Amino acid sequence: MKRKKINILLVLQLTLLVIIAAACEFFKADQQGISPTTSLINTIHPATLTAISASADPSATPDLDPMGIPWSKLKGIELEFWYVWDLDEPGEGINAIVDKFNLENDWGVRVKAIDQGLTIDPMDTIEIAFQEGVFPDVMISDAVYIAGWYRAGLTADLSNFMNDPTVGFPDAVWNDFYPSIFESFTLDGDIRPGIPFTQTIQVLYYNQTWAGELGFSSQPGSYEELKDQVCAASAAIREGTENTEELAGGLLMYPDAANITSWIYAYDGIILEPGDGYYDFSSLEVYNVALDWIKLRQDGCGYMISGYPNPIARETEFEKFNQRDALIIMNSSQNMNQINMNANQTGRPDDWIMLPFLGLPGSKAVTANIQSGVIFNTSPEEELAAWLFLKYLTSPEVQAEWIQYSGYYPTRKNTLYLIRDFRTDNPRWAQGLNLLKYGQADPLHPSWEIVRQAVGDAFEDLFEKNPGEITKLLRMLDQTAAELLEYSQE
Repeated sequence: MKRKKINILLVLQLTLLVIIAAACEFFKADQQGISPTTSLINTIHPATLTAISASADPSATPDLDPMGIPWSKLKGIELEFWYVWDLDEPGEGINAIVDKFNLENDWGVRVKAIDQGLTIDPMDTIEIAFQEGVFPDVMISDAVYIAGWYRAGLTADLSNFMNDPTVGFPDAVWNDFYPSIFESFTLDGDIRPGIPFTQTIQVLYYNQTWAGELGFSSQPGSYEELKDQVCAASAAIREGTENTEELAGGLLMYPDAANITSWIYAYDGIILEPGDGYYDFSSLEVYNVALDWIKLRQDGCGYMISGYPNPIARETEFEKFNQRDALIIMNSSQNMNQINMNANQTGRPDDWIMLPFLGLPGSKAVTANIQSGVIFNTSPEEELAAWLFLKYLTSPEVQAEWIQYSGYYPTRKNTLYLIRDFRTDNPRWAQGLNLLKYGQADPLHPSWEIVRQAVGDAFEDLFEKNPGEITKLLRMLDQTAAELLEYSQE
């Protein structure tokens, strides 16, 4: 490995505490619910991505030197590319994409893909490497970490590459990214520490068959309609069991920050004030989310599953959904393979769909968990080579190929035209494409990794409180978030 010595001890505690948490949730494309198509998309020639204009020859390297660097300086550059997918299909997929780039690019750049998820303790392995000053040239990471890396001086501002007239993005490419996640993917207004590669979304899983039997002819379109349906389901559960202490309810609620932020976004709330740079959890919108959570418990329509000290809480959530002990649960789109509905009275499994989180009529949201590409600071030539690889990696053609290995969702809209067969073969997955327009990203701030843990704890506590205690507890959360934000900036 190449060693790039950088002192980053101050940032390690903030950026590496849970680097592997997301990797543990990645799943194979060929598991239940997701089927790869028989033939993969043919990715475009890497040099096509650098064409200066529509009249340029897409199969040839442009004449104009990018970033003031002669193209000849790229020949022979070898890049280390780190990723953390430790399951067979995603790992095989990303390696196949890298192999094709190495075979076809005209610049003489070679990328070596290294799966950091293959060790017994990937987090420990990465932390040791960072402490020793060993870094990759380019990496795919959950967005929550990249702001901290940039603030620590480890990674490059990609806006310089994106705006370059030779290798940058024309307007059509800028507009091709889903705007709700791309526009917010900045620090201090114009710094871009990463580029969105792929995403999953936090959704509501909804038992459509059971809702119909309860008398509802359509899916809920607002929070009030959702409450009517989950309360009807809770009443049906109580009628069918004598055990009132059974873990069951119309809506099973899990105090994960991704769930809570999705509700806040659906209520038109803001988590981190973009201009002032402080967390605002005592706003009216967040208050209303907390109030509705408490009312669900008080009305017997919602039940909280605690993640601590219950290591199988998420498995229990899907088990209850599969057994009609919950009409709706909240979880990531990448976990849809855990749904295995029991047969109903017709002898067929219940039908289910994914919904966005619901607020006032017309207000919907899903939190997007974005995996983004970052470039670590090295030499100008190596950084340019890394950018060319990232640009290739985030192209619609490569995203289309990656989707078929991983079951992730794209970050660029034109990808949808390239996966028609995959969408047809995987209708449940394809239904989630309709929710991408509601996607909003988590705060791109180094403090969010630790603040989100405090958010989950606070809302789990709030669920058991009375409405009169909401204001006090949210102000306490504001204070905790402010302290953690200050700590992250030390």
